[in-house]
Order: sequence, then structure tokens, then C-alpha cells
Amino acid sequence: MIYEVTVSYTNSEGKFKKESYIIENALTFTDVETILYREFDGEQNFEVLAIKRSNAKEIANKSDRDTDSIWVAELAYTFYDERTEAEKTTKYKVLFFSETYDSANAFISEYVKQGYDLGLVGLKLTRFKGMF
Repeated sequence: MIYEVTVSYTNSEGKFKKESYIIENALTFTDVETILYREFDGEQNFEVLAIKRSNAKEIANKSDRDTDSIWVAELAYTFYDERTEAEKTTKYKVLFFSETYDSANAFISEYVKQGYDLGLVGLKLTRFKGMF
């Protein structure tokens, strides 16, 4: 399960921070909180503001560089439903790491060629600072 979280804290320079992160492979909301409190151990005034299950179905790659950002691609898959005898389209979101828009577009263009009849609906940069 993939979760989206928002936290706040006061950093070592005394500045208030409010940031959003992705948590991968947590089973419960309690697991998510445990991960967050471990990662932010020592930060002053740390608080978990929000936890929600992500609409993203998968994280397609891992970060290679500190300069990578988290992108989201909305993909569409069209198929024939034999039960209703109609064509149907399913949309879903995929998260992935990339440094620039051009490299994000190149990555997702290769990803959609994985053997399914996938189409790219949208591609955008997310607000997430990182992943745990």
C-alpha cells in the first residue's frame, strides 16, 4: 500500500516546515506513523498532520540522485469487457522519480510500451519531498 502524508516540524535552524512525503509498503496507518516518528526523530514540534491512502497504484522506479523529484503519470488502459460487450477505459496513476520534465517524459514514454495498450493521459510534478 502507498500512503501520502503531511508533517510539520521545526528544523534545526528554528524554521517551521510543512512537508509531504510518500510512504511505501506500510500495512496500516499505525505503521505509517511509526515510520514517520522514526525518520523525524529529534525534530522539534514534530506532528503528523495527515495520512491518506494514495491513488497511485505503484512506484515505477527508485531515486538515483538527490536532485530527483517525484512525478505522477495518469495512464489509461482500454479493454473489451466481454460481460457487457463494450469497450471500457480504466485510468490509474503511477509515481516515479526523475530529475527534469524531459527525463520524466522519456521515462514514462518507455514505461507505457511495456506490452499493454497504455496511453498517457497526464504528467505532472508532485509536491512530495521524498519517500520513506
